[in-house]
Amino acid sequence: MTEDNKPVLYRCELPVRYGDMDSNQHVNNTRYYQYLEEARILWLDGLGAQRREIGQGLVLLSCTHYFLRPVVHPSTVVVELIAGDVGRTSLTLEHRLYVKGQPELVGYGDVKMVWIDVATQRPIPVPDSVRVSMGKEPLAAS
Repeated sequence: MTEDNKPVLYRCELPVRYGDMDSNQHVNNTRYYQYLEEARILWLDGLGAQRREIGQGLVLLSCTHYFLRPVVHPSTVVVELIAGDVGRTSLTLEHRLYVKGQPELVGYGDVKMVWIDVATQRPIPVPDSVRVSMGKEPLAAS
């Protein structure tokens, strides 16, 4: 489980739409992955990691999420991203999800991603801006 004492890299609030609900009247499990994806993209865009403009991007290697409590409409999901391991071409982001205004964790997990050159689909080094934001040294300084 993600440790509470690790610093939060990025935090965002995302509204739960009525269409996110399933027949059991809570958020469908697949929507959680979309919330996490949105948070990751907002975080990267905020760093100036211009993936699209320079032909780079991330591919998901693994994604784990533990569902602890249901989320219902109307509400707002709070996503917190926490730095995990950073390798030469890969990085791990841990995550925690809450419902705004409620202290109980509704889910947690992590994603491991590989930074790639879009044209070749081959791994390339994680940009220094991302490494530094995650508390790691730039590759040039390693």
